[in-house]
Amino acid sequence: MDLGGDLSIIEPSVAFQIMSFAGLTGELKLVTADNVASFYFKEGGLIYATIDTRRKKLGRFLIEKGWITEEQLNKVLREYAPKEKYGRIGHALIARGYLDYNSLASAIQEQMKEVVYEVLSWKKGQFIFFKGILPQDEDILLDVKLDHLILEGLKRLDEAKDPQ
Repeated sequence: MDLGGDLSIIEPSVAFQIMSFAGLTGELKLVTADNVASFYFKEGGLIYATIDTRRKKLGRFLIEKGWITEEQLNKVLREYAPKEKYGRIGHALIARGYLDYNSLASAIQEQMKEVVYEVLSWKKGQFIFFKGILPQDEDILLDVKLDHLILEGLKRLDEAKDPQ
């Protein structure tokens, strides 16, 4: 651990901004009693995010977006599960012609943004930063401004508190 703290003192949005402003490269891990989220920064830019629990699976996300059908997903899962010959499920969907790479990338990037939005509400837990750690074997990365993500997430939190 190279840096750490309490989320009740330094909220997730501030921890993100510290990483960004300092131009850090590494993994920022946010840990609560029931969840863990990891954010990877490269020279201060957020490039990847993942969360352990309550994350919507990629197939369900693609169906909700209307990019694949339930039938297509089930076909790939039946073929994918026993053989795992395509590697990840997204690549299996592409190999079957049900999805193109750009749609897969958009879906995964949207999921990563949702991870940022979710953790902005966390008020208890710890943050831990590990310098120099980058995501392994990930070819789809985020390329958005962190401040835009934080503002969108805070806007969502405000709207959830005061629905009109």
